[in-house]
Amino acid sequence: MAIDVEAYRAEFPVLEKKAYLISASLGPVSTRASRYLQEYMDVWATEGAPDPVWMEHIFPQMGRVKDTFAALIGATREELAITVNVSLALASIMSCIDFGKRRKIVLSELDFPTDGHVALAHRRRGAEVVFLGSPDGLSVPVEAYRDAIDENTALVIVNRVLYRTSALLDAKEVCRLARKAGAWTVVDDFHGAGIVPVDVHELGCDFYTAGVLKWLCGGPGLTFLYARQRLLNRLEPLTTGWFATKEPFSFDLQHLDYHATARRLEHGTPAAPIAFIAQGGLDIISEVGPAAIRERQQDLIDYLIARADQAGLSVRSPRDRNARGGMVNIGVGTEAEKVCHALLDRDVCTDYRGDGIRVSPHFFNTEGDIDRLFDALREIL
Repeated sequence: MAIDVEAYRAEFPVLEKKAYLISASLGPVSTRASRYLQEYMDVWATEGAPDPVWMEHIFPQMGRVKDTFAALIGATREELAITVNVSLALASIMSCIDFGKRRKIVLSELDFPTDGHVALAHRRRGAEVVFLGSPDGLSVPVEAYRDAIDENTALVIVNRVLYRTSALLDAKEVCRLARKAGAWTVVDDFHGAGIVPVDVHELGCDFYTAGVLKWLCGGPGLTFLYARQRLLNRLEPLTTGWFATKEPFSFDLQHLDYHATARRLEHGTPAAPIAFIAQGGLDIISEVGPAAIRERQQDLIDYLIARADQAGLSVRSPRDRNARGGMVNIGVGTEAEKVCHALLDRDVCTDYRGDGIRVSPHFFNTEGDIDRLFDALREIL
């Protein structure tokens, strides 16, 4: 069924003025998200007292947002925790590991930096961090993971879609290799959730994390952490807080009883307004569906790559639509930052990494948005 692109464009006011090609960094805010947030603000302003605000509005919304995301990834509410960002999600996972038994954390040099930063911090607890190299600067072969994973491996982190190049990795096979060796796996899918269909049970990972900031159009401040059901009773995180406990409102200071569900991986008081904003974006992505979004997006990227070829600009992302996510890195020379800012001055939104600009059309973009980009680049370069 074809997507009614024009109807959904009306959901995002920024599209009236700008060629918004930056959803891999920050998805645009929807009118729906604005409405949900205003409803929360109205409740807060009129009811005031914390009990009805939290019990009748915030906590039910936390459940709704979990249910909506769970349906997108093939999970259940009980398998999901809510946290602020991937850094905190990874810290919670790693705090469950006894690095005196298995020491090695395996990840790649192309993963998002926070994955490495959190892993490196645990060297003080005995962790040995191994960064796998990329032979082409574009992707990381499964063989590299196969060679690195052994009986000393505690955790393997894999980014399903790489943030610099948008290359898709075979996360399912990496998870299989780790499971065979007795290691845990965490899939960081910040750059794939919502645009590349996934079922976490079929993927075979132990943990899966993604935030709503980018393709899910939910803004900063809310990240989901899935934990495999069979692992839950073994998880006793050192990074914790009162919302991870069985009965938070018992106000029992002197006992730590973890919640039976993935909530045991949560922390302190949640950022309540973000759950309302996130619902707006998640509703839209759920309505359209990741499979339909992927087809639409890849058609736009094919058009984008063709325009880059015509302009004589290098493409540093996979050309095979089955091997990439939703972003294309286009080489523009050593002044990529200045080019990006000059584009912003012309109401064309991209971002940059190194000597390239990252162009990330979403399903609501049009070929006209991409034409505006290349018309602007013709003026700038």
